[in-house]
Amino acid sequence: MVVIGTYVGFEPMIQQLMDMGVSRAKIDISYIATTIKSPIMFLERIGQLFGERGIVGSVAEGGVFQGEFAKEINRVFPESTLYLFDTFTGFDARDVGIETSKRYSQSKPGHFNITSEELVLDKLLHPEKCVIRKGFFPETTKGINDSFCFVNLDFDLFQPILAGLEFFVPRMIPGGGVLIDDYFADGYKGVKEAVKEYEVKYVNLHLVPIGDGNSICVHSK
Repeated sequence: MVVIGTYVGFEPMIQQLMDMGVSRAKIDISYIATTIKSPIMFLERIGQLFGERGIVGSVAEGGVFQGEFAKEINRVFPESTLYLFDTFTGFDARDVGIETSKRYSQSKPGHFNITSEELVLDKLLHPEKCVIRKGFFPETTKGINDSFCFVNLDFDLFQPILAGLEFFVPRMIPGGGVLIDDYFADGYKGVKEAVKEYEVKYVNLHLVPIGDGNSICVHSK
């Protein structure tokens, strides 16, 4: 058996192994199954709930990497404009500098750079609904005046998570939700610290774990 122990890029790993002649039946993803399936199930159910309650708005993801979760957002919200924010060159040195100085993580500039806009767009069922904002966040939010019903913040690092909360929370439609990845991740302590700082500077958030052991959701009133 080949056991995959990380959910980041697991689908390309499976394909690479199969290309090398490893049978799919020999590839075990049970260790990460909950982390993979729970956010997707959460997304599908929140999409169903929004449909029943008439909650409509744009959707977004910050920290896209290879587009695996962006693909699911695009599938669940086919009529919504999907904004995707990423450098597409990996972690920016400015954000990593804060991580290092505060000892939040051991991140390095350029990490998660194995991606491209084309790679992500090719995975989407409705690429015509996608608006890619490539570059340093939050500079890439310039000119966006949309209201949002769902946002996934998967930036991993303190500064862009804080900036993401500052930008999106005031623009959330009542009843919408912001999913924050890696809130419980020991390797990215800056995520939880960013949430705490947001609450000190602005307002306490209603935080709900989603059952994957890693993420929380912030619901707007």
